[in-house]
Amino acid sequence: MGKKQMVAALCTMGMLAMPVQAAENSPAPGRELYGILNSLCQLVRQQVLEEEPVCEAPLPESPAGLSQTEPAQETLAAAEEAPSPTPKISLTPQEVSMMEYVVEREVHGASYAHKIAVANVIVNRVLDSRFPGTVEEVLHAPKQFPISIGNYYNPKWHPSDETINAVYAAVYEPDTTGGALYFYAPRYTAGKTASWFENSLTFCFEMEGHRFFSAAAQ
Repeated sequence: MGKKQMVAALCTMGMLAMPVQAAENSPAPGRELYGILNSLCQLVRQQVLEEEPVCEAPLPESPAGLSQTEPAQETLAAAEEAPSPTPKISLTPQEVSMMEYVVEREVHGASYAHKIAVANVIVNRVLDSRFPGTVEEVLHAPKQFPISIGNYYNPKWHPSDETINAVYAAVYEPDTTGGALYFYAPRYTAGKTASWFENSLTFCFEMEGHRFFSAAAQ
């Protein structure tokens, strides 16, 4: 309680201590004293209301006890320390574009999972010592992607957003194929070639008309 509030309270107590009936029945000097004291208390109360600052209750703290206007330092530190995703292979922007056009040509209109699987075959070949060590070399290897790589140089189908995301997933996320290095579509493959896939490799799975294989066990 401020000093002026204490004065106002004391004035009020003094007024209460002097019964109104007694004041009214007192001689004129008593009534005059009561009136003077009453006026003085009213002035003090008004001055207190005008000059005493209004104290507002502080804003409640957030559940974690953190400032409501500044982000937590721990959150900022965690964001700064979060590692950037690391690609499984090294490749140039041109090679990324090549992969996107090849995947689009190989499985145009297929599911997202199917596109990731085909892109993973390319990545797995780059990682396997039995194949060339770059995306460009893998895609230009003889009799491997002859029609699909042509879609990069003379596009028939441009990569969709889904295809672009599928290539990103294959490069940055875990393999979804179990190490597949080959795939073929029986519907469009001659018997002799299909026989080589089926008899010389290890079958992994089939998806939307494509059969995927890893290398034969040594």
